[in-house]
Amino acid sequence: MTTRMRLVLRALLLAALVGPLLLGAATRSHAQDDAPSTPPNGAIESMEMFYASDNAEYYRLTYWSDGLRIKAFIGWPKGNTRYPAIIYNHGGVWGGGRLVGREIVPLVECGYVAVASQYRGVGGSEGAEQFGWGEVNDVLALIPLLQALPNVDPGRIGMMGGSRGGMVTYMALKWEGTNWRDDIQAAVTIGGVADLFAWAKERPDVVNTIYLPLIGKTPGEAWDWYEMRSAMYWPSLIKTPLLILHGEADDQVSVDQSRKLYKAILAAGGDVTLTTIPGGDHSLSGQSGGYGLALSYFNAIIGRDSMDHDFDRHIDQIGVVLEWFAQNPQ
Repeated sequence: MTTRMRLVLRALLLAALVGPLLLGAATRSHAQDDAPSTPPNGAIESMEMFYASDNAEYYRLTYWSDGLRIKAFIGWPKGNTRYPAIIYNHGGVWGGGRLVGREIVPLVECGYVAVASQYRGVGGSEGAEQFGWGEVNDVLALIPLLQALPNVDPGRIGMMGGSRGGMVTYMALKWEGTNWRDDIQAAVTIGGVADLFAWAKERPDVVNTIYLPLIGKTPGEAWDWYEMRSAMYWPSLIKTPLLILHGEADDQVSVDQSRKLYKAILAAGGDVTLTTIPGGDHSLSGQSGGYGLALSYFNAIIGRDSMDHDFDRHIDQIGVVLEWFAQNPQ
């Protein structure tokens, strides 16, 4: 692999993972979406292929969640077999985390079906953007969508999320635990928000720029609204095998949040692994966005088959596809 390709790969993976948490002052207001329940969550409205690499195909997807049409990207390897699948949950707010498609490339090129939701109110999706509420339903709706696809093994589905997407992942795992479900067989978070109370102390700016516009009240005004979004307060409900990745130099979400959550889940008897990266930043830019570490974890749990899902052995092809996405903005 050439030096230029390594630099391109590093830059594109960094841009793909989390997105900025803040994009200036927020002025929008919180809204709850009361929408009809039909078509059913996960029903596909449309799917259009826009790119095919040597190994895989990539599609623009519109699907239903709580009566809303939600935009997404989905991709899968070429072949006539059932593949493991990963739901990718993006970070960022106010469109800062809007997907551009390349986010799923390392997963797809390593032999997984991968799907990533824009969330409601983002990237052309219907509805209003929220924070730890409706978008959780949007990612949960991807479970029946994947299970209905003929090229997905419904017993091998994982979930991955960074930053805000880490919070969404924790909340999806809580839903699974509360409802005695095991649709998600493994999960990975990267720099995930695990305690909204602690985050407000670390970053007081988030109260006015994220909490008030997207949740509607401050933590002091609605303790329960923040508790339900903070995995630190319900570690016993996270029963899915979980890898927590966090950079020790993260200046946006403190690594202490992940350390405390790890201890709490472990104390509750959960299956959890914590890996902190010395010098690692919020998006693990020096570690290819954490994709290699995440795939090693997924491979051990849901990737055990005759296919090669190794990140390092696919690095050249990933770089080629990411360069195509850079030259063809979606």
